[in-house]
Amino acid sequence: MNQPSATHASSEPMAPIAVLTDREGLGDVMLKAPFLRALRRAYPGHDVWWIADHQSDMDGDLRAIVGEGVVRVITHAGLGGLPHTALPRLRALPRFAKVFDSRTTGSVVALARFGLRHDGFYCCLGRYVLCDGVPPTRARPRHIAERMLSLIHCATGRPADASGRLEASAAARDAARRLLPDGRTYVGLAPGSRQEAKNWPLNKYLEAARALIGQGITPVFFLGPFEQHAKPAARALDGALVLEAEPHVSHGEALDRLIAQGQRLSLLIANDNGVGHLLGAAGAPVVSLFGPTDPARWAPVAPANAILRARNYSGRSDMASIPVDKVVEATLAMLGRPEDGRPASFETPATRAPQDDEDIGLHHSPSW
Repeated sequence: MNQPSATHASSEPMAPIAVLTDREGLGDVMLKAPFLRALRRAYPGHDVWWIADHQSDMDGDLRAIVGEGVVRVITHAGLGGLPHTALPRLRALPRFAKVFDSRTTGSVVALARFGLRHDGFYCCLGRYVLCDGVPPTRARPRHIAERMLSLIHCATGRPADASGRLEASAAARDAARRLLPDGRTYVGLAPGSRQEAKNWPLNKYLEAARALIGQGITPVFFLGPFEQHAKPAARALDGALVLEAEPHVSHGEALDRLIAQGQRLSLLIANDNGVGHLLGAAGAPVVSLFGPTDPARWAPVAPANAILRARNYSGRSDMASIPVDKVVEATLAMLGRPEDGRPASFETPATRAPQDDEDIGLHHSPSW
């Protein structure tokens, strides 16, 4: 059984650890944040190389927030191409103490398994084929965060310790407290994403916000560059707040401020988008609205997570089919503030989808 490496008695540096990925936006990186926390605890002292076949949002300001221990990020590495081009690139990399491969194409993973120099290789193929260890059950979780954490178990023989959350700087927390002072209940609304098909319609967000205002709750709209069209209508709501990144602020500082603002919320309502993943990882409970994407795979990591999926209301992935009243009910129930004094309950339709090897729960926070 593989165990974490002990600190070398000599001055010889420890070999780094490699994490291999494919293509990653903000949400993809955030789903690996629990894995990174667990990796640092399992292998203290090892530098981490983050190697992406294509683009990765780890290559930027997000690295300073979530990438502790990541000393090098390589993007567009081309490790998943044809063997005659990929193998020379694989063999040019240094020897790694451990390799954790998040990719799931068998031929691509096999190239890394046999092309890299390493002391241990851990991958996510079905039944953990080509992996140097297996968890107690060979059943591979469908959810990306749980799947990545299973690789720590494969490598160490112990469940991964991924406890913790993202934290903002003291300056960002002070600024957030001024924007969202104590004494009110704030519910965030994140109405955008880069894919229009993943977005609950703006008019439904506005209707939900009005219902929350009627309950004495302050809706807080988080608007990015893709949601500028929503600004006039959101600002016209008496009792709502609109927050957006200031133009002169760097991307890293904007993320820091967003985390701090999210930690002032009692709850967030979000599409399957980067804000939902970021603020869930920062500790905000999330009411997640899903349409064409699968929550069994992509639900945000959050302390509490209610899933409302379009197909459970219409049989289709059309986001407009998610009813406003169900979103409001879920929100009030998570806040412990049911309407009309009724018991705190709400319908969270079944979100189960075919799993790789096992079923996972989606209506509670997994044991990260």
